[in-house]
Amino acid sequence: MELIIPVLPNIFLLIKNAAFRQKWVFLTAFIILFCFWLVLQHTAQQGVARSLAEQDTSNAVLLHALEDTVVRSFQSVNSSMQTLAESLPQLSSTLATESLLAEQLRISPQLRAIDLLDTQGLVIASVTKSKGSIASYSCFDTLKSEPLLDFVIESPQKGRYPNDPYAETSTHRYIPFCVPVRDANQQLINVLVASINPQYFYNLFSSITDTFAAHIHLYRYDGEGLLLASSLEPKIDTVLQQLKEKSWGQYRTSIEEVNYLVSYRSTSLLPLILVLVSNEELALASWRHDEKMMRLFLMVISLFTLGVALVIAVIQEKRWRARGDIQLLSTAIRSAANAIVITNRKGDIHWTNKAFTELTGYTFEEVNGKNPRILNSGFQSKAFFKELWETILAGKSWRGELINRHKTGHTMVVDQTITPILDAKNNIEHFIAVHEDVTARKYAEQKALYLADHDSLTDLPNRRYFERHLNQIFIYSEQQTEIAVLFIDLDRFKDINDTQGHEAGDALLIHTTSNLQSLMSENHLLARLGGDEFAILVKNVTSQRQLNSFASKVVRVVAKPFHYGDSIFNITCSVGVATGATQTSDASKMLRQADMAMYRAKHAGKNTYRFFDEAMDALIKRRVYLQQQLEVAIKSESAFSLRYQPQINTATNAIYGAEALMRWEVAEGEWVSPFEFITLAEETGQILEIGAWLMKNLFQQMVEWNRRGIQFGKISMNISAVQLARDTLAERMLGLMKDYAIPAEQLCVEITETTLMTDSERVMDNLKQLKKAGIALSIDDFGTGYSSMSYLKAIDADHLKIDRSFIIGIGEKDSDEHIIRATIALAHSLKLETVAEGVDSQEQLAFLKALDCDYIQGYHFSKPLTVEGFEQFLEA
Repeated sequence: MELIIPVLPNIFLLIKNAAFRQKWVFLTAFIILFCFWLVLQHTAQQGVARSLAEQDTSNAVLLHALEDTVVRSFQSVNSSMQTLAESLPQLSSTLATESLLAEQLRISPQLRAIDLLDTQGLVIASVTKSKGSIASYSCFDTLKSEPLLDFVIESPQKGRYPNDPYAETSTHRYIPFCVPVRDANQQLINVLVASINPQYFYNLFSSITDTFAAHIHLYRYDGEGLLLASSLEPKIDTVLQQLKEKSWGQYRTSIEEVNYLVSYRSTSLLPLILVLVSNEELALASWRHDEKMMRLFLMVISLFTLGVALVIAVIQEKRWRARGDIQLLSTAIRSAANAIVITNRKGDIHWTNKAFTELTGYTFEEVNGKNPRILNSGFQSKAFFKELWETILAGKSWRGELINRHKTGHTMVVDQTITPILDAKNNIEHFIAVHEDVTARKYAEQKALYLADHDSLTDLPNRRYFERHLNQIFIYSEQQTEIAVLFIDLDRFKDINDTQGHEAGDALLIHTTSNLQSLMSENHLLARLGGDEFAILVKNVTSQRQLNSFASKVVRVVAKPFHYGDSIFNITCSVGVATGATQTSDASKMLRQADMAMYRAKHAGKNTYRFFDEAMDALIKRRVYLQQQLEVAIKSESAFSLRYQPQINTATNAIYGAEALMRWEVAEGEWVSPFEFITLAEETGQILEIGAWLMKNLFQQMVEWNRRGIQFGKISMNISAVQLARDTLAERMLGLMKDYAIPAEQLCVEITETTLMTDSERVMDNLKQLKKAGIALSIDDFGTGYSSMSYLKAIDADHLKIDRSFIIGIGEKDSDEHIIRATIALAHSLKLETVAEGVDSQEQLAFLKALDCDYIQGYHFSKPLTVEGFEQFLEA
């Protein structure tokens, strides 16, 4: 304690003098901190705006997804009820009617009950105990007065179902869904009332309400509340007023003195309004926490900065005090490991230490009074030395690297620091130069840096260098300029690697590099990102036309023939282009966008380029989601299902057979179109497993029908071009048919017209094996592809299937009718039968019959049916 007390006044005096003499240090620190706090304030404002914008986007996406779920559920109910309405007049007994109602209720999870009422409200058939009772629904008057209505959604009623004995004391509600049953003259004879279970929809909404703390309500167009998830309900009059201006949207309002975002959306197919209410403060909670942490962090930084400023001021004060200790320093530097030279103001050498002689080979006697230029190697310019002298003569220290020449003649790299020595009047008296030999380290660093930033095969900059360079453009660009990133992927590189070996692959990469370098200028940076991926940075983009021209040149130059050994390969590439401004975009965003655009180019057929647009982002996310769900669905036993659409013989009106169609329910009530997931499965290779599922389940069903003696005719199944090209499909199919005892005459394989254009021996071999086994072959979507007769003859097809895109033009487009006439005439001349798909009207049927089209398939006769529905169709 006695030793510490005398020291304290000295420390206080040192700090006081430092604060007085080094005011600029503290001023600089305060300016920096002021700028930091201004940036924080701006960031906080931007964060709030961004969080609210994210809430807007999130609610809109959620509501769109909910709309699809609700519409599908109501449409499912409507479809089921419409089917019942069509079937009921054909039933002869009340027992059969109630049996059919009970079966429909069993497969309809949305419903609690189904009742059949006459036009006076008497329940004549019911799956509950309502038979014989009288029900009063306003939908009766509506259906009577408006014969074109397919259904009416009633207001929610008390109880779990009609005539619930506990309705008055129960908290349960049901929503009546009225569907008319009309006779052949379209007169109302009965009304089907389906009791929709609101809890089914509450369960659908629960994942969103629990995860996002949101409240979801469902209204009719007239504002009547069908499903009210909570008491937190917006003013429905405001929602209806908003709907008059736009069918979907959102607005912010205050409910019970709390700010909420109200998002609404009216369904396009049903008279329903979906409303989602979410709390603004919950949306801002994450940002509030981040803002708090940022402020805390900045306070710590502020304290640290002030501490550093104080330390710097003290150090500067100590340095000022220590200038008189030159003699002590002179003694110390004599034994320093680094070479040290002291010169006068003109640069003449006055003193060197022993390390200088070891470094340069010159003794002090040899250099005394001479200028250090005797070490000059000639590598540095006069401008370099001019800047050096200007710096040190201004009283500033200079540090840099020099290439000096040894006495023996070889060169060396030295890290040199030159510091002016000032007298009491701050006039320069001497200079002290410290030399450190960094030759070996410099060489190693340069080599390591080069290898770290360049590809060893092509000598091009690598991904690390490219991304860093791109980042620097955004960070250091002072003026806004347009730049572009081209993401290049070779289309058949893997084929070369697999068939010719990695040496050929390396030679191809070098060949491609050489071709691309021929297009480079000072505004371009070419890099190899890895594998068969290249990237080009285009600076100072002047126009879209310029980029189009450059991208076209890239595609053409890569396509130059590649000679390897005795073979010639034509390699193409897919190019994605992303553009952005240096003041508004960022490096990671542009690279991601260019990558997306490249995948779009591949999907467009390869050997081309595509520019990024915002729609790609959503498509990629949707693609990734479906691909992940496909993996789950393939392992599941219930995700996929089959539907059967009847095919009718136009000459006899008898059932010829049916087409087996796959359906995928990705989540409860959410169905994915086959056009979407089949295409994705073909691209990812998952179509092989899906095809195996289709064959197994279809053959199992056909075995069951054969066992029961049901005459179902000929079943058509679709086979992908990918399956035919990659799989020994014919052997596996014929093996399964043998195991399940499926006769060949009961099966027809449908392939798309473009499959015939696939240049693959395996495709033709599979088709020939199927044909030889007696399986009928049908060309699907005929007329939409290449329509080549040579391919039809090559596989000896049995049927031509006329695409729906031509059928819908009957009566409206002469060109479509001419194509249909020509197709049927061509097919009959080749002794092929014709199948017309998508026939939805009597007019279309009459036109096709007049042309002797052999078979008809479409909604005019039937929609795709479940197994039970198809069996009922066969019996009818």
